[in-house]
Amino acid sequence: MSRPRVHRRCALSLIELLAVVAILGAIAAIIVPRIQITSGAAEEAACKHNCKHINIAVDRYMLDNDGTPPSDIGDVNTIYYFPSGIPTCPVSGSAYALNSTTGHVESHPATHP
Repeated sequence: MSRPRVHRRCALSLIELLAVVAILGAIAAIIVPRIQITSGAAEEAACKHNCKHINIAVDRYMLDNDGTPPSDIGDVNTIYYFPSGIPTCPVSGSAYALNSTTGHVESHPATHP
C-alpha cells in the first residue's frame, strides 16, 4: 500500500517575513545617507567646474578685446562663449559674479550651505 501524500504549503512564515523587512530596512538605512552625501559632493564639484569654465570664457573675452576684462558677467553671456547660457550654481541656484578688479570669478558667493 502506498502512503497518502502530505501537501506542504510553500509560504513564508510571519517571522521570516519580519526578518526580510528588517534586513531591507537596515540596508536602506546605510545606503540612503551615502547617496545624499554623494550628490552634495557632486554639486560642489560641478560648481567649481562652472567657475573654471566661466574664467576660461573671461580669458577668451580678454584675448578678443585687447586685454580688457568684462565689466560684468553679461559681457560673456553670448553664443560665442556660452551657447546655452551662463551656468548657475547647482548647489544654491544663484548666479556667479565677477570680481571687478580681476574680471574673474574668484570664488563662489557664500550661499552654499
